[in-house]
Amino acid sequence: MQKLSPEEVREFIIETLQVSGASYREVGQDLLLAEVTVEIPPQFFNPARLEKHTLNLVFTPEAGAAYPGSELVVPGSYRLSWFLEGLRKRGNFTLQHFLWRRRPEELQAEIEELQTKGAPKKERTAVGPTPKIDWSAPEVRMRPYLLANFTLSYRTDELWEELLSLGLDMVSGEITPKFLPLLSAAEAVAGIPAGEIQTPQYSMEEAFTLFQEAVQRWALSKEGRWIEEARQRYEEELYCLYQYYHDDRREKVDFEHRARELYDQFRPRVLVQLVNLGLIYLPEVSYPVVTPTGRKQVALYYLPLLKKIIYPSSTRGTGSKSPK
Repeated sequence: MQKLSPEEVREFIIETLQVSGASYREVGQDLLLAEVTVEIPPQFFNPARLEKHTLNLVFTPEAGAAYPGSELVVPGSYRLSWFLEGLRKRGNFTLQHFLWRRRPEELQAEIEELQTKGAPKKERTAVGPTPKIDWSAPEVRMRPYLLANFTLSYRTDELWEELLSLGLDMVSGEITPKFLPLLSAAEAVAGIPAGEIQTPQYSMEEAFTLFQEAVQRWALSKEGRWIEEARQRYEEELYCLYQYYHDDRREKVDFEHRARELYDQFRPRVLVQLVNLGLIYLPEVSYPVVTPTGRKQVALYYLPLLKKIIYPSSTRGTGSKSPK
């Protein structure tokens, strides 16, 4: 941070305020007025509390002299460290929506290609002509997803880890594996998007239950070679330990203690840690059709960023799709 210029510090503070959803106002090139929420530490029997404060921030000593009562934000200052610490605390959570720019004919070509490759077709429930989709009039709204990145640690006397990225559709309950890489090419914007948003059908408690079940299925689906190899090493070590104590006729209690230590060392286990969590809004395009009776209904939904077609269903999802 020592090499940052005043202009770079100013840009960093503005970006931090934008990510945090805090309001601010620029007064010329020297003064920045920011409304932030600060935590007031507990005093005696009073608990900690949150308060709104207005910060008058400047980035050069000259500007500080021109605006008495302002805070100078430079590398090493308290206020810059305060902003950095706030970002660290927010780093485990994010709220973003993703932008997309596609022409109707491009979306139509993508959808038709997916259908040709074997995407499931909508089941017909009545005999008669299939209503024609109006590809020129797509309707756009945002669909909420919950992104969770987990670290799975597979432990015996050895250790190996993997990152598992899952995206839970908060409307249908379906879980998409390898979710984060699917969004790498999209433009992310902090905050809740404008316009219409699909209503979530799952609470946070239900979402975490689905995540827990999905992570458990993922761990159990792993090839058991790492467990078998650990068992073989454990049996070899236990045999050597037995021979050592049996030949020297040592204390049985000591042998049992060392045997328990060996068991704990080689025992297979999987430790799961939540790395970060994000509420993500993805664009959803729906295509209307008019039935022979003149009633308007949705033929299909399409998620351009996930290259995924969703057909209307009256049933609530279960979230039981296993990551693969």
